[in-house]
Amino acid sequence: MKRKKMMVGFAAVLCLGLLAGCTTYENQTPSPSPAGQETPTISSDTPITSDAYKKLVAFKVANYGEMSVADFNKSLSPDNDDISGLLDAQAEVVASILPDDENYEFFTVTLAASLEELYCEQMNDKVGFSDYLERKERPQETLAGEENIAGAETTYQFVFNALYHLHYTVLSPDNLTVAERDNILREFRTRYQSYVDDLNEEELSNSNIKTTLAEKGNELATILSTTELALSCEVESVEVHNVGSEIVNN
Repeated sequence: MKRKKMMVGFAAVLCLGLLAGCTTYENQTPSPSPAGQETPTISSDTPITSDAYKKLVAFKVANYGEMSVADFNKSLSPDNDDISGLLDAQAEVVASILPDDENYEFFTVTLAASLEELYCEQMNDKVGFSDYLERKERPQETLAGEENIAGAETTYQFVFNALYHLHYTVLSPDNLTVAERDNILREFRTRYQSYVDDLNEEELSNSNIKTTLAEKGNELATILSTTELALSCEVESVEVHNVGSEIVNN
């Protein structure tokens, strides 16, 4: 089966990033906004009614969050275990779904995680996703004539991006509920980003920041791991853009 790209969004960001797909990350990591630029917010009142959307939302049964991960994942898996059609549908939906959609988290958290687990189970590999920790500070003043340009991007003098991979193992799929799993994955991202938000620019630019983030990521992974779900974290790279200068820590 050809490897598919999936996106995860843990509440606040349109997809936490491309699901790395087990442990293969090359060319499958999420892309941060261009250095110093803020991606414009897109909104729409038009609901998504594609066949792919309808196909996937049918799995959102009443009280699905109370189902065990084992039972929910089993409900997704076709009789022939070929989930390529579901992966294609998921990729289509997350490419266009907006955060204000009532099923946004179901697609970008619940389905993304469960389809990743099913795929990695078939490949006999670890489950995981990739995401960026980000900070943008000191927006530059708007140049004369740009004030009224619709959709103009905000440029920042300080931009920080750190690419990390979160691996997890469902140790007891019959006892772990879908809601418990989803909440743990959301909580990891929220706490990790909050940690970065509390650091100052000097700390973020420190040559040891990659090591510091790796230690914090694994500290959070240990705290949030349970008898049903084990987490581990790896920081791949750090980039800092500060008033034209660039620091890359791979």
